[in-house]
Amino acid sequence: MRTQLADLRLLRSFVMVARLGAVTKAATALNLTQPALSQHLRELNQITGTALFEKHGRGIILTSAGSLLLEEVGPLLEQLDLSLQTIQARGEQVRGTLRIGAIASYSRTLVMPAVAKMLSVFPELFVTAVELTGAEIDRALLEGDVDVGISFSKTSAAGIDQRLLFEERLVLASAALSHDEMDLRELSSYPLALLNSQFAMRRQIDLSLASHGVVPDLRIEVDDVDALLRLAAIGPVSTIVGELAARTASGVGIAQINDRGLVRSAAFRWRKGRMLKGAMGEFFDRLISEIRSCGLNVIPN
Repeated sequence: MRTQLADLRLLRSFVMVARLGAVTKAATALNLTQPALSQHLRELNQITGTALFEKHGRGIILTSAGSLLLEEVGPLLEQLDLSLQTIQARGEQVRGTLRIGAIASYSRTLVMPAVAKMLSVFPELFVTAVELTGAEIDRALLEGDVDVGISFSKTSAAGIDQRLLFEERLVLASAALSHDEMDLRELSSYPLALLNSQFAMRRQIDLSLASHGVVPDLRIEVDDVDALLRLAAIGPVSTIVGELAARTASGVGIAQINDRGLVRSAAFRWRKGRMLKGAMGEFFDRLISEIRSCGLNVIPN
């Protein structure tokens, strides 16, 4: 196999598709168009002389040849990235590439403003940012596909370090609210729109409701917090989302829900063995400043 720069891009594309199991997600993570990514895969098929993926349901899976290639190439690319990042970190210079994975609500309210300020100061910095679920962020960290993740804290995650950022309440957002505080049991009287059960926030809500014997009047499930807030603004449904996202939405009022089960801690997460230097360290500092500017209390570490 040729070892030209183009081939390295093909291999990175292959590894990302293999790990995410979908061309659409991989294209987003790599900041490529889907046609460009598909062309990379076709070229790699021609170079190897065999098919590396096959269709499976709505996604794709590796063939036996693809599995072998991933097993061989994945660790090599990971080691290459680590070597490059080590060199970039020397002298704590803010340059090179910073790869960020964040849950959607934190990406839009905290990550993007922090990144924008960094880019205006550090001309040699390139950032890739992708919105993922909490589980996808941890997987991407462990597999070396992102450098840092902005997600929820977890009691145990082998191979991942974290710093707590702030506590956030989940709140009721609705176009018509007569009060700004409520008991958890009152939620049963509201028709609700919620995230689907693939999201940690939904599982947290379900657990809290079940622990109090509350049966929600669930009308619709979606996979996007912005969609939930748009639905709540239009009515007749209300929704339960993080306070940070709700505060930045238009057309909805907010009611605090009196239950500690509906409080979550945001965290800055990275793979064990990495150091918060260079671009990673600068991003952490900028993120803390952005959190404070939103009126949130930063958790001391």
